[in-house]
Amino acid sequence: MVNHQNQIQFNQKTQFTTVALDGSIKKIENPLFDWKTNVSIYDVHPFFEILKDFVENYSPENSEFNFPCIHLEDKKTEKICDVSIKVDQKEIKIVLFDYTKKYNELNEIAQQRNESILTAKELALKNKYLLEKEEFKNDFIANINHEIRTPLTSILGFVEVLEKTQLNFEQEELARIIKRESKHLTALIDDMIDISKIESGTLKVVDERFAFINLVNGFEKSYAKIAEKKGVIFETHIDSSIQEYLIGDRTRVYQIINNLLNNAFKFTEEGKVTFTISKNYQRTNKTSLNFKIEDTGIGILEENIPYLFERFTRFNHDKQISGTGLGLAIVKNLVDLLNGEIKVTSEPDKGTTFNIKLPFKFEITKTSTERKKKKYTLPEHKKKFRILLVEDEEVTQYLIMKILIAQGRFFVDVAINGEQGINYIEKRHYDLILMDLTVSKIDGFQATHIIRNNYGDKFISEIPIIGFSGKADDKSRDKCIRAGMDDFIAKPFEQEELLYKIIKQIAKKAAD
Repeated sequence: MVNHQNQIQFNQKTQFTTVALDGSIKKIENPLFDWKTNVSIYDVHPFFEILKDFVENYSPENSEFNFPCIHLEDKKTEKICDVSIKVDQKEIKIVLFDYTKKYNELNEIAQQRNESILTAKELALKNKYLLEKEEFKNDFIANINHEIRTPLTSILGFVEVLEKTQLNFEQEELARIIKRESKHLTALIDDMIDISKIESGTLKVVDERFAFINLVNGFEKSYAKIAEKKGVIFETHIDSSIQEYLIGDRTRVYQIINNLLNNAFKFTEEGKVTFTISKNYQRTNKTSLNFKIEDTGIGILEENIPYLFERFTRFNHDKQISGTGLGLAIVKNLVDLLNGEIKVTSEPDKGTTFNIKLPFKFEITKTSTERKKKKYTLPEHKKKFRILLVEDEEVTQYLIMKILIAQGRFFVDVAINGEQGINYIEKRHYDLILMDLTVSKIDGFQATHIIRNNYGDKFISEIPIIGFSGKADDKSRDKCIRAGMDDFIAKPFEQEELLYKIIKQIAKKAAD
C-alpha cells in the first residue's frame, strides 16, 4: 500500500503534461509551472523544440526519452528538473520531476569538493615552491660563502703580513681598520650560514667531551682586553664546583656566550659587564648550568623585548654600533636546539640581563687529566721542507707563499689544478701538500684519492695532505678526512693556525 503522505509529497514534485502532436498543451496535472492549456508547448520554453524532431521521426522502438538536470523557468518559477518524454501516434506525454533542491545540494557538495581539491593543489604547489626557494637560498648562500671567503682569506692574510712590517702610526691604524672590518664581514657570513642551517634543519648538535674551564678562561682573557679598551669593568664569577670537563656541543655553547658578551660590550659605554656561571642542579652524570650576562648599557624598552629574538631586529639606530641583526636570533635558536632556556630582563638606560640554562653531561672519574693543545716542532732537517700548494687563485698562492717562505724553513711549489699537482709529485719529493678542494680538471678530493690509491711508492701515497676551502662547515671537514686527507683548514685562516697544522703533520710524519 502506498503511503498517502508520501504520495502527496511525490505529487507536489511531479508535473504530468499531455501535449497534442501539433504542440498544443491539452492537460496539466500537479503544475510546477504556470503553464496554460491550449498554449503551444514550443512557446513555453525553447527546450521543447526537440519534440518536433521526435514527432517527425517517430517509431515505436524510439519513443521514450529522458533528460536529467534541465533548467526550466517561466516568469514566476525557476526549477531544475529531470524530464521524461513518451511519444505515440496520438499524443505526447511529458513528466517533469522537480529535483531543484537535490541538484543544488549536489552542486554545493561538488563545489566544496572542487574547492578542497584546488586548495590541496594550491598548498602542494606552495609547498613545492617553498622547498625550491629554500633549496635555491641555501645553494646561493653556500656559493656566496665560498666566493667571499676566498678573497677574505687574502685580505686578512696580507693584513697580518703587513702588520709585521715597519709601519707608522697612521698605517697601523688603517691596517687595524681593514682587519676589523674583514673580521666583521667574516662574522656576517658565519651568521648567514648558521641561520640558513637552522631554518633548513641541517644544523646538528655534536656532543663531545671538552675542557669547559678552558672555554671560560678564553672568554675572560679576550673580553678583559675589550673591557680595558672601552674603559668598562668586566667581572666574572664561576662556580668552582663545576666540572673541568663537560660533554656537550662546545661550538654552539661558544656561539651563544660569545654573541651575548659581544652584545653586552657593544651597548655598554660605561659601568660594567658581569659574567656569572652557576649550577642549577647536578644528578648522576648530568648537570644544568646557568649563564648570566649582565650589563649597565642602554637597555631595551619593555614593549620591544618580545621581538628581541626575531631576525634582523635592531632597536638601536646608532649607525656607529655595527651589527647584522642576526646574533640574538641565532642565540635563541641554538638555545632551543640544545634543549635550554633563555630569558631576558631589561630597563632603558640601566642595563640588560640574559639568563641561559643549558644541560650538560660529564664523565664520573676520580681524577681528570687536562688536555692541552699539543705543541709540535719541525724535525731537524739540513734542507728546507718542500710544500706543494695546489691552488688556482693567484692572490691566495702569493699569500701562502709569503707566509711559508718568511719562516725560512720551506720551499713552495704551486700547481694550478689537481692534474698538474699529480704531475709534480711524480717528479719531486714533497713533505706536505696544501690542497684546495675546488681546483679545476681534477678537484682536491679526486686528486687525494689518486695519490692515496694509485701509487706503490710510499713517498707519494703517504704524503701528508691538508685540504682547505671557503666552505667552512663540518660536512666539508668530514668529507676531506673520508677522502684520505690528514687535516682541513677553512678560509679565511690565520697564519698561526695554518703554520700549526703544517708543522703538526710534518712532525707526525717524521715520527712514524
